[in-house]
Amino acid sequence: MALSNAERQRLHYQRQKEKKKGSLKQPDNVGLAIAADPFCEWFQGQAGGFSDFALCFDMAGMKAPDIDDDSDPKSLSGEIERSFADEPERSPYARGGGSLARAEIMVGCLIDAASELARIINAYKRNQIASRLREIENADLSDPSIKKDALAEVVQLQKMHEHLDKQVRWSFPQWKLAGE
Repeated sequence: MALSNAERQRLHYQRQKEKKKGSLKQPDNVGLAIAADPFCEWFQGQAGGFSDFALCFDMAGMKAPDIDDDSDPKSLSGEIERSFADEPERSPYARGGGSLARAEIMVGCLIDAASELARIINAYKRNQIASRLREIENADLSDPSIKKDALAEVVQLQKMHEHLDKQVRWSFPQWKLAGE
């Protein structure tokens, strides 16, 4: 069956979105020919490397990634490198790029990680709300005061559920030079 124009367009935008999401985990392919100092030196110069960047990780109970040398990006486990052993030119690390490439890849990965964690939290809260609604539905509501309280709670739970249907957007400064 042939796709309608709207379906083709929706698929096109879906592919574009997936391509853009994949490119977030790639360093810029436009070199900074004017850069004389490595990014790690610039980063360390910004409050000794301890900025809101490190503070946010500290608040989350995590150690902030080190950007204290100009080494090329690599995965922590080595699994990414192994998965691209047959086609190393397709690896997100193929272009090298030093500490700047590491930071650019980090931004994309942190965005994806935050998005996935938000999705998991959203699913958990939806599940908890649905469980509570089922409890209320199965409860004995013969007492008018209990029924009144239960109905008020149902309204509140439904508002919470509707709130979880919303998407949020966060703004970031542009960190990529190439319009990929």
